[in-house]
Amino acid sequence: MKRNMKLITMVICALVIALFTTSCSKDNDIPDAEKNAIQALNNIVGNYKGNLAATYGTTTIISPGINWTVDKNSTITINNFPYQMLANGVSKNTASSLYTTLINEKQRPLKLYITTIHPQDSKVLFNLSSNFSFEVTTTSGTYELSGLFTFKNQPFSSSYTMNNSEMQLQFTANKLVKVDKAHATAIIQEDFDTPVNFYLTGNKV
Repeated sequence: MKRNMKLITMVICALVIALFTTSCSKDNDIPDAEKNAIQALNNIVGNYKGNLAATYGTTTIISPGINWTVDKNSTITINNFPYQMLANGVSKNTASSLYTTLINEKQRPLKLYITTIHPQDSKVLFNLSSNFSFEVTTTSGTYELSGLFTFKNQPFSSSYTMNNSEMQLQFTANKLVKVDKAHATAIIQEDFDTPVNFYLTGNKV
């Protein structure tokens, strides 16, 4: 009986060691850089509130009370993005139908995507995907106005500061394309000729 108990104990110990070894092996398969990036993303996940500034030419306008969220899928959703700010990229103003279309746009969500993360001791630096899109309805039908966000030659355009939970996003809209879905055509909107730089700053709530 004692021999059987000893044998059973040895088998259980062996299983525990095997399971522990397998778990450690899986952890070791993940590079440290990837682990740090995952941890950094987990740190910035949450709900935020702050201000959105839009700069075009020498003018800056500020839209307060902007809310956004960051989820574990690396998606940033600005819940009430003021699309009418894009109208400032049309220098012809009221002489352009594009200006009229944009200035009448309502606030609605805008999704941005984190592409690269660079963790530091007190900050998390990151970049956003350059693509975004949204739909507008005009008298001639429904179109998709697609834009390209570019960054001002900075290795990392956005950041999250650990000690005060502050996030800063920076992106530039410099091109709009009108897509006619019915005819599968896309036309660059030449009237959108002034880049609009956006700066979003806020804290976790």
